Amino acid sequence: MSFLLRKTIKSNSILQSFKPNNALSLLLRQSTKHFITETQPPPPPQENNDPSSIDPFLQDSATSLTYARFHGVRKHTLKTDIINLFEGSNLTPDDIIVVHHRFNNNPYAAAIKFPSRRAYDNAQRSLTRAGRIYNLEKTPPTVWDAALRNSYDGKTVLLEGLPPNALNEDIERFLSGCKFVPSSIRTFVKYPDPVMSAGRKNPTTSEERTEPTTSEEKRDPIRMATVLFSTGTEAMNALIKKNRGFCLNNQISVRVLH
Repeated sequence: MSFLLRKTIKSNSILQSFKPNNALSLLLRQSTKHFITETQPPPPPQENNDPSSIDPFLQDSATSLTYARFHGVRKHTLKTDIINLFEGSNLTPDDIIVVHHRFNNNPYAAAIKFPSRRAYDNAQRSLTRAGRIYNLEKTPPTVWDAALRNSYDGKTVLLEGLPPNALNEDIERFLSGCKFVPSSIRTFVKYPDPVMSAGRKNPTTSEERTEPTTSEEKRDPIRMATVLFSTGTEAMNALIKKNRGFCLNNQISVRVLH
């Protein structure tokens, strides 16, 4: 009996020695999992679609506003002429400001705001196809701001050829029937460039002088005035009604400044 009991206890201790070690099994499972994870390919990097986190120097500026100055504007150039020249650049009259000389108010350039860089490039290609001598150059936004502050915006009329003795009351009578701002009348004088002449005839012999001579013929100064109207439509009406009219026996040329 005691022999059988010892045999049974010995068998139970042998069976217990063969039970799996829970700690060892857990370690093996974790090692296997770690090994499998390392062999898998890394996940693809996520794309960052936030434009604010991109370096501004790397961003595409093709859709940003582009400012330029167009040289080649003449006395009778209209904004619609510039729009037609740059057809395909999606310009509107509000995107164009005509720049005038300070002393004689003659236009010489136009500040242009293109809706995108592509529109500016398209305008350059239009100039190349036209084959005309024009100049279109990029400018900073400050040039546009300065032109906007000094813009006439199609509401100012230029009167050219006023008599030297004409007063503001005479100008108001000339513009009678038009809706303008009387306090905005500003008169000034334009001094035309002298005319170069050569080869004058001798008054005694009626023959041209043999030696080459040149001289300057000075022209009389021209008195002018600018007048502000309430709207661009009223300014155009004044142009239609008053152009080539007379003020104190002087014929007046009327022009709308844009």
